Amino acid sequence: MIIIESAFAKINLSLDVLGKRDDGYHNLSSVMLPLELHDSVEIHLLPKGANDDYVTCDDFSLSISKYNLCHKMIDCAREHFDFKARFIVYIHKNIFLQAGLGGGSADAGAVLRGIVKLLKIKASREELIELAVKVGSDVPWSLFNKPLLVEQKGQKLDEINVTKYPYVLLVKPKEGLSTQEVFAKADEMGFDEHVNMQEVIKAYNEGDFDVLGEKVFNSLEKPAIAMLSDVQSIKDMMRADGIKCVLMTGAGSCVFGLSNDLRLLKRLEISYAKIGFKTKLTKILKGGDEICCF
Repeated sequence: MIIIESAFAKINLSLDVLGKRDDGYHNLSSVMLPLELHDSVEIHLLPKGANDDYVTCDDFSLSISKYNLCHKMIDCAREHFDFKARFIVYIHKNIFLQAGLGGGSADAGAVLRGIVKLLKIKASREELIELAVKVGSDVPWSLFNKPLLVEQKGQKLDEINVTKYPYVLLVKPKEGLSTQEVFAKADEMGFDEHVNMQEVIKAYNEGDFDVLGEKVFNSLEKPAIAMLSDVQSIKDMMRADGIKCVLMTGAGSCVFGLSNDLRLLKRLEISYAKIGFKTKLTKILKGGDEICCF
């Protein structure tokens, strides 16, 4: 039996880190928006008697180890639901690595959705969210294709009303950033600045990118720039070229720009790629249906 799941990338329209928890995670508040850009995750149920799981990827720059998020998701699901089934997972990568776009988490979420469907597991929304957060703070979000306000460790998800679906230009330096290292640097620097998420959502839905560009905020941007100055260079370049709303997503190193001017973004996508940056023009995903099978 085989099932194919789409694993959607995300941007953090804003990301507010509220402090470190006793369990080593951080309390967060973030507006997370799905992108049309996605990986494809093919999940095969192996015949009875198989004694291991296998995860492969067509991006050879990604080292697949026994301990990546997809393996971890399979192990957590097997322990929680007490099944013996084994799987082969093939990942077709389109999402940039070490970019803050949630690619690894999206793949893990797709694996959980696929397992639930293949094995016809009956589970509540809350049960799957609690299972997903054991693997990573972005994984619960990846069970859905909806704009959500994500809080706490990542397990508190509130749907937000979104009325705009602008184009998104993604620009990533050659180098990526380790989420763990960026958070460690952020802990050193502290979390003194914060953001009003409701003001960000309001500005986004009004479609005023000048105002939105002033409202958006990412607590991890300063530490990321301290580690990789290209992030700031890309932000400055995109603003100078006429994109009003520009921000680093997640722990970086990818920067996104929002605009309704498709011609401008197409031109800049080509121009920045010639400089040597990784670029991708996509769009906020217009969906609304849950893609997790409960």
